Amino acid sequence: MTAMLLTVLSASLLGSLHCAGMCGPFCAIAVSGGRSRGAAALLHTAYHGGRLVTYMVVGAAAGAAGALLDLASTLAGLQPIALALAGGVMVLFGLAEIARLRKWKIGLAKFGHWRPPAAWVRLVQRGQRFAARQAALPRAMVIGLLTTLLPCGWLYAFVVTAAGSGGPIQGALVMATFWVGTLPVLLSLGVGVRQLAGVLGERLPIATAAALVAVGCVTLSGRMTLSAENLAQQVAVESSSGATPDPSVLPPCCRAALEAKK
Repeated sequence: MTAMLLTVLSASLLGSLHCAGMCGPFCAIAVSGGRSRGAAALLHTAYHGGRLVTYMVVGAAAGAAGALLDLASTLAGLQPIALALAGGVMVLFGLAEIARLRKWKIGLAKFGHWRPPAAWVRLVQRGQRFAARQAALPRAMVIGLLTTLLPCGWLYAFVVTAAGSGGPIQGALVMATFWVGTLPVLLSLGVGVRQLAGVLGERLPIATAAALVAVGCVTLSGRMTLSAENLAQQVAVESSSGATPDPSVLPPCCRAALEAKK
């Protein structure tokens, strides 16, 4: 889990310039009106606090969904698959982005480019209109809460990682780590961000896509480690259980029920 979180943090830091382009205008609107340092800090706290809340809620929901998928696969006699699926999807996200940047005419380039439903778009628009009518502080918080609903493939890629984390708490932790990685750029928006993006130039999108692949690979490596541990535990349990049970002998649960009837 530690390796996954460190990789998520590194990838989030690297791709946070993408967040500046996607969320920068909303962040600017949210923190506008802070005429003093204290007021500006309060607006930043409200905006980024709102982002953190919804990021963690979505991460917890994704982690719970992944845990249910693991439970279903275990009941079906299979190994837990949520982590493997999450790692594979992350790798596909990264490779698809590289394919788009390189303008490769392959089907993979279309992966991850989905338009949100019209109802989703209308919900976000209504939320933004509601926020615009509020005072500065609640406006900043509402805009922050709505950030998770923006159609951002970069954000949803990490939600997929949260789904493979093993549970709701772990999923929320993954998204909180992602949030931490986005803070430096969004807090310093307009202070050297454009210059940094200019220095990195065309290398930045490729590096960001490579970061997604790295997160997916680390997630997959966690899946392989988990499988090895499960296999070792299974072998240990079977070796300590002794000989194969005699089918002619009733198991303890059935013997107890039969004796109770007598």
